Amino acid sequence: MAMHKEKRKLIYSDQQLFDIIADVERYPEFLPLWQEVHVSKLPQTTSEHYCYSTFQTIQLGPVKKRFSTKTHLYPFKRIHIQSSDPLFQTFNMNWLFTPNNNNQSAIEFSLNCVAASLFLRPVFDVALLQMAQIILSAFENRARFIYGK
Repeated sequence: MAMHKEKRKLIYSDQQLFDIIADVERYPEFLPLWQEVHVSKLPQTTSEHYCYSTFQTIQLGPVKKRFSTKTHLYPFKRIHIQSSDPLFQTFNMNWLFTPNNNNQSAIEFSLNCVAASLFLRPVFDVALLQMAQIILSAFENRARFIYGK
């Protein structure tokens, strides 16, 4: 089981970080493992919440796997990503944004993932835990690339 939780204070606003994390189609440009992402929009649920579905392809060594996710966005506050794809027994990724002083943000990232296949589980556990440990830094680097500082 891959479980990871991390908090960090960043010099970017909640909106800047939210926009980068919500732009899942750009993930292959800067996130290791992500090869392809295709987004289909879903109807807006409420004025404070909207969601979209994705098909994503990740590559773990020689193995490429495609899976679907559903992303729930609560602008500038929270992003929740879940998958009921047969590839996973469990897949939940959460981002929480807390405004800080001087247009900065405290961000909390968590990942809970279990592969459905007992054969793939050890590979997923190692790869996704390694990925989870660098994912927040990858988004911070992306923010630096887009917004400077």
